[in-house]
Amino acid sequence: MTGKEKKGNALPFKSGLGRKFLLTVGSVVTMTVTLLFIFIFWQSERAIIDQVDQQSRALLQQVLITRAWISDHNGVYLKKGPGVKENPYLPGTTVTDDKGNEYVFHNPAYVTRILSEYADKQGLYSFHMSSLKPLNPNNTPSPSEEKSLREFEQNGFEATRDGTSTVIDEGGKRFYQRTIPLRVERSCLPCHAKQGYREGEIRGGLSVTIPMALTEAQLMRSRILLSIAGAAILGIVSISLYILLRTVVLAPVSHLHQVASRLMAGDYSARAALETGDELEGLSKTYNAMTNHIIDSYQSMVKTLAAAVEMRDPYTAGHVERVSRYAKAMAEEMGIEPRLIHQIEMGAILHDIGKIGIPDDILLKPGALDDSEGKEMRSHPEKGKEIISSSSDFSSPVQTAILYHHEHFDGNGYPFGLKGENIPIGDRIIAVADAFDAMVTDRPYRKGMPWETAILELKNLAGMQFDPKAVTAFLKAYEKGAIGTKG
Repeated sequence: MTGKEKKGNALPFKSGLGRKFLLTVGSVVTMTVTLLFIFIFWQSERAIIDQVDQQSRALLQQVLITRAWISDHNGVYLKKGPGVKENPYLPGTTVTDDKGNEYVFHNPAYVTRILSEYADKQGLYSFHMSSLKPLNPNNTPSPSEEKSLREFEQNGFEATRDGTSTVIDEGGKRFYQRTIPLRVERSCLPCHAKQGYREGEIRGGLSVTIPMALTEAQLMRSRILLSIAGAAILGIVSISLYILLRTVVLAPVSHLHQVASRLMAGDYSARAALETGDELEGLSKTYNAMTNHIIDSYQSMVKTLAAAVEMRDPYTAGHVERVSRYAKAMAEEMGIEPRLIHQIEMGAILHDIGKIGIPDDILLKPGALDDSEGKEMRSHPEKGKEIISSSSDFSSPVQTAILYHHEHFDGNGYPFGLKGENIPIGDRIIAVADAFDAMVTDRPYRKGMPWETAILELKNLAGMQFDPKAVTAFLKAYEKGAIGTKG
């Protein structure tokens, strides 16, 4: 799998998980907040309407008290003057005192009308007296008032004394109107007895009409503020959810995915490191345990393959184990990244796997090989590459370690005559480790060299057969005791 393919596989998973979480939780939160604010809108509108209703009740109560006081005093007399005129509905009620001052008589109904006109001019509210049988055309009820009056008449005073309320529309403007029933009291009879009034009966209604412009402006401000608050809450919740999702879920999952990608790329040193204190931390520990088990199984398989080669040649017993140890020490000395060190180590273990395909009479021949036998023996790197290339379990660095470990730094090696840094660094390291172990190990056709002699040989061949940097790394590792000593 290429890096591009792995990257392409990673993004949809991460994006999909975040999208699903945000869409699901975000939808629930959005719906919950929306319903909550719809309820708050409704409650705030009700609260404001209730406030207007309480205002209407208070105004009507004040008018009723004023009317009762006037009625209890058989009307009031006001000194005639600018703005104070005779009651046109009670002609002949004006009186003059002994000083020539004129006083006009006002009954409760006329005072109510005057108060209404005064308040209406201020744009506050207006009062209106109405009756189903008006004696005065000005008392003709509006459609809403007529509906209320019929309800009063049908249900009686006690059942309807709180009145009725409604929102009306006049000329594109909305008004809140409350109408209450008016019952004939004893104090009303002196003025209205001739009109057929009887005590206790409902003769009409009194309504107050309050403009709702200010109320609606207040409602609009309330809606705007609540909308802004709702949007802010949704924004805060969404950002918090996103941060929570990234921190608690996506970041750990992304970390696990990166570790898996490194393992797939051959970096067997990769391990999950989560300290979240929750189930994801437990998952990462299980993940690491599983990785260790798989790597141990993989290494066991590699060592089994290498052992199969060594069993054919008892004189090379322990060779691959020593070469891999030397190669690892050299790679660490050269500061190579852990991912590549592990692959170099695996390549060192498998570097001679191709000898499985070499006949015994050549592989185990005690003497020197002739040209055809030497050619056959030199084919083992390609045979080894061919053996493991059919499996996806071996990364490219491991395969090259098998194919190029007999290439020489000066270009005189085999099988392709690669030169200098065209030879992969892992093969240059393995070449030194392999040659050193071959020099110091006893073979059927010769005794092994002393370590000091082999080390001198490495120095002499640096720049020719071996990479000078690799030789230097070997010498430093040897001086530090990482290579070991003879016997």
